[in-house]
Amino acid sequence: MIYHSSLKYLSVLAIAAIFCTGCGEKNTQANSSTELVKSAALSSGETDPKLEKSSPIATAQWLDWLPMQHAGYSRSGGVTTDYGDLPRVQVTYTSDSNPASFFVLDVLDGKGPLVVAVRGMINAKLAKKYEEPLLDGYVKVYQNYGVTAFERHTPADGKTFLEYAIDDRFYFNYQGENVSPDHLWDFFQLLDPKQLAP
Repeated sequence: MIYHSSLKYLSVLAIAAIFCTGCGEKNTQANSSTELVKSAALSSGETDPKLEKSSPIATAQWLDWLPMQHAGYSRSGGVTTDYGDLPRVQVTYTSDSNPASFFVLDVLDGKGPLVVAVRGMINAKLAKKYEEPLLDGYVKVYQNYGVTAFERHTPADGKTFLEYAIDDRFYFNYQGENVSPDHLWDFFQLLDPKQLAP
């Protein structure tokens, strides 16, 4: 009983640390959240035999794998936020025809120190399917293209959010400005992280 409550506390701490470093925040904040996530993951002592057999994906591998251009969007050359040696990458894609249309893609590899954070986000965001209308859009958790996804779209302020997990290991988080959900799903169809970690 104590183990479950402490694991729940660590998961919440890890999730909070992950989302403390939003788009464009300073590296000092990213580094402090990095340390929180590392310590939470190490404290949990939880391991997954499937994940133990593979290695976490390094930032350089992510950058080689992520496309420079797709569906009318181009990627900035480097990372948007540097997370040091954590198996996580964050990049920005901007529309070729409209600079006001862009999105930040944050991918976490649940192998290694981010295992608690990834599992916590899967449980917090994707565990229960629902659909809820908002005053200026909608939010829902639903099945699309064979994955369970969290999607929030509010056209009035131009914001779009899409989150999903692949293989209970890779957590994709898109945060868009003036981007339709369909454009983000275009990237989903292209990006299969299992090519990097068979």
